[in-house]
Amino acid sequence: MKTILIHSISGNDDSFFNPNERDGYNDPYIYLREKLYQKGYLLKSSNGASFDNCEWVLFYDEPSVTPYKGLRGLASRVKSIILSKPITKNFYKECIKRGMKNRMVLFLWEPPSVHPLNWESDLHKLFSIIFTWNDEYVDGVKFVKMFWPQTRKFPDSPVIDFKDKKLLINISMNKSSTHPRELYSERLNSIRYFEKYQTDNFDLYGVGWDNPTIGVAIKNNHSEKYPSYKGTLLNKWDVLPKYRFSLCYENIYDESGFITEKIFDCFRARCVPIYWGAQNITDYVDKKTFINRRDFKSNKELEDYLVGMSEKKYNDIQEAIQKYLASDRFAKFLPPNFAHTIINTLKL
Repeated sequence: MKTILIHSISGNDDSFFNPNERDGYNDPYIYLREKLYQKGYLLKSSNGASFDNCEWVLFYDEPSVTPYKGLRGLASRVKSIILSKPITKNFYKECIKRGMKNRMVLFLWEPPSVHPLNWESDLHKLFSIIFTWNDEYVDGVKFVKMFWPQTRKFPDSPVIDFKDKKLLINISMNKSSTHPRELYSERLNSIRYFEKYQTDNFDLYGVGWDNPTIGVAIKNNHSEKYPSYKGTLLNKWDVLPKYRFSLCYENIYDESGFITEKIFDCFRARCVPIYWGAQNITDYVDKKTFINRRDFKSNKELEDYLVGMSEKKYNDIQEAIQKYLASDRFAKFLPPNFAHTIINTLKL
């Protein structure tokens, strides 16, 4: 059987296909593997894989292509010296040696606030096909539109009465970035505001918030702990139904087409998202389904709006969400379209 390899710094042990990953996150990759298998292709990670019968290699983000470039590369080399471990060979160069030049594609997943080198022209020159969500790059020839794929799994979320839901929740990792358009610091500002003024009505979940010496805590010089912190979760949908609203700030704002799982996780769990990210969000998501954080000048304005929302208005939003989830617009984010885009572009 022919093979297609995925090469990613974070997923080279076939973890892409673990069905138990949080919130059904791997469902699109499991679906893609099934569809490719039906066509005679075995999709697997590059870790320890042979190039025999290899048809394509899918590179995920810049670190998988140039793993020792820039400051990250310097850190990796220093670490290898300290630990007396050899540096892992460059898989892209290995592919070139194996004659795979015209059978490699690049997926640009992370925005410049996470992987700034993703968006360098020198990287793009290395590939003839690049999949990306970034509308400013998509040309339908070299740069192919890729919707951030979502799980088909819908949680069995309990229907909780409006009056029985707590006001607000935030579920995210404690991170930081030096990018001028990062939203980590705005997320932190909202967390600090609501845990102060809605003490009994706001909860914080996620990795890293119990250690104030990491992530955005360093950048913003917050050494105190987070009294709203409740711990980590396996699935967001285990708690989201218990809240009326959720902060859904992307990692960066004003990136056209950068719409990740955050807003959709809320939709599935019957929680209304407060979205801040892509400026063209309404090109993809119905405006009646979410609260646009851009409409508020301050957290105080946002708080007043949330507290003052009537049950009828809230139920209207929930109804709009359910209609959107059943629409063709949302279907573009689901695994069938994800698989179709790849299979069709690579002519498999």
